[in-house]
Amino acid sequence: MIIFENQIFMIMKILKRILFFAISLFIVFGIYLEFGGNYILNKNDKRIITFNVRNTEKLPENVTTFYNTIYKNSLSKNLWNFYLASNSSPKDCPCHQMAHKIMPQLGIKNKSGIDYILVTRYIEHNFTQTECLNFNLNTFDFLENRKGIQKVSKSLFNKTPENLEPIEIAEIFAIYEKPVKNNRNRNPENAKKRSAYFHHLYLQNLSK
Repeated sequence: MIIFENQIFMIMKILKRILFFAISLFIVFGIYLEFGGNYILNKNDKRIITFNVRNTEKLPENVTTFYNTIYKNSLSKNLWNFYLASNSSPKDCPCHQMAHKIMPQLGIKNKSGIDYILVTRYIEHNFTQTECLNFNLNTFDFLENRKGIQKVSKSLFNKTPENLEPIEIAEIFAIYEKPVKNNRNRNPENAKKRSAYFHHLYLQNLSK
């Protein structure tokens, strides 16, 4: 009986050690995901990110408000919020979008999915989601020689972005989502349908 009790005690002791090790490993991995970007990015990488963000023209409030409404409160969230929320995707995270856009310029070898998370969190620690959205929309290729929101706004509506109506911003975000599929010249029905969807979503979320 005593031998059996000793065996149980030893097993419990081993299990506690294994559990402690697993929890410690999980914590260390979490810390790495949160702050590892500081170590995989060299000084030049950090300069590239800072230069691109700081030298990008600010978007007008009507555009950022529209984005923050259709992707509800996304400009006040971080990557983990997008991963954990059932009604959103990391693809809706402006800083995650920026990481995917800028990573080819960085000196990181053998880029993996974890690297994209590390770079995204580094960006989020140093810049806002609004600054990331500024970079994304001002450098995005809307096709047909329309790089950036200024050019696509002028091309589609002969307006500057700050003068766009919500339905017009909706069309720009439809193109931003899928430049070919939602292009009014190539696929007018898709463009109209997706623009209407974003406009309806905007009005619906605005009223809540």
